[in-house]
Amino acid sequence: MNKILIIFLVVLLNVFGGFAQTTKEQLQKKREQLLKDISYTQQLLKSAKTNKQASVHDLNAINQQIELRQKLIQNSQSQVNLYDKQINQAKNIVKNKNIELEQLKKEYEQAVVNTYKYNKFTDKLLFILNAKSFSESLRRINYLRRYAVHREKQAQEILHKSKEIQQDIIVINKKKEEKQSILAQQLSEKQDLDKTKQEKNKIVLNLKNEEAKLQKTLSQKQLEAKKLDNQIAAIIKKEIEAAKKAALEAAKKAAAEKAAAELAAKKATEKSKTTTTSSTTPVKPTYTPEYTKLTSSFMGNKGKLPWPVEKGFITKYFGKYNHPDLSGVIIENNGIDIKTEPNSSVRCIFEGTVVGIIDNPVFQNAVIISHGEYFTVYSKLGSVSVAKGQKLNTKQTIGTVYSDTDDQTEVHLEVWKGSEKLNPALWLFAK
Repeated sequence: MNKILIIFLVVLLNVFGGFAQTTKEQLQKKREQLLKDISYTQQLLKSAKTNKQASVHDLNAINQQIELRQKLIQNSQSQVNLYDKQINQAKNIVKNKNIELEQLKKEYEQAVVNTYKYNKFTDKLLFILNAKSFSESLRRINYLRRYAVHREKQAQEILHKSKEIQQDIIVINKKKEEKQSILAQQLSEKQDLDKTKQEKNKIVLNLKNEEAKLQKTLSQKQLEAKKLDNQIAAIIKKEIEAAKKAALEAAKKAAAEKAAAELAAKKATEKSKTTTTSSTTPVKPTYTPEYTKLTSSFMGNKGKLPWPVEKGFITKYFGKYNHPDLSGVIIENNGIDIKTEPNSSVRCIFEGTVVGIIDNPVFQNAVIISHGEYFTVYSKLGSVSVAKGQKLNTKQTIGTVYSDTDDQTEVHLEVWKGSEKLNPALWLFAK
């Protein structure tokens, strides 16, 4: 029964061992990425702090860093939990192996006792000679040999099982050491998180002292954002109307050609003159195959689209919401803002056609790209390298990001479906 239990546990450990190894590698890979992201946000924060006071941008960046550090601590805890699981599994195997070892020892001890008793009261030679026949004597000789071999085998099993247990204990101790190393890292990560939170509190305190000024600045930006929004909406509306007009004209042309063909066929079959009446069937607009395919392809890539910059993180999210740290400050965002490095190239996130280029005092240059029924808008561009009507490929550069007077470098991204604004974060590939 004990052997069956041990075999089951060993098989179970091997089955989950591969899974555990994969999970361990995944956690380690995720940890390395989190450390890179933390280092990147720290780098941007340091470069932005040169000769200036803390701003809302810094607060957004430090909030991102806090979130990354919290994820790093969660990652460490997941690794600790994984080690606990592996250690407990190994301990259960060692426990059952010890039970089997004790049973082997008892059986061996009993065999030794039996041998001692046999040697004391009965001579082996007499045991053989007292056989009633020659064949029985041979059987007794074979019995004694097998019994000796059995004892030797028992001794070898005991030694083998003892070595197995020793190796298992070594593995357990190694995993315990690795677990302690992870716990030490976790402690350091928690200390770093506390420092980051303290830094955040200082920024929040400074910003609260300038709350009135901050509100005024945000109001001005919201006003310019509204102007930009109206300009974008007007361009998109114009494009939608143009697409519908072209589709309707194409449908009318196709319907007219069809009616003409039917009339010609009818005249060819009729010998006499007939009076024909015009069709009053309403004509529905038919979009071109290219337009329909592009719309479908864009929609099918939701959650898989590349980021508009190679490196960066979201500092302001989509929608209208209260600022998480500054009371009375309301954020209204038609898209997302991505903090990145100065002079970074901004890329088109999907193939399409440039339908508009706008200049705005706050958002600088903005580029609108059509993807069939969908549109993407890229603003806060310092320079633009594309022209209206130009067809673009996915990841093709459309310009460079703008850095303001406070050395804040962000690109603003919006996604529209017709006149409806969508959350761009749901369309980009999740990091």
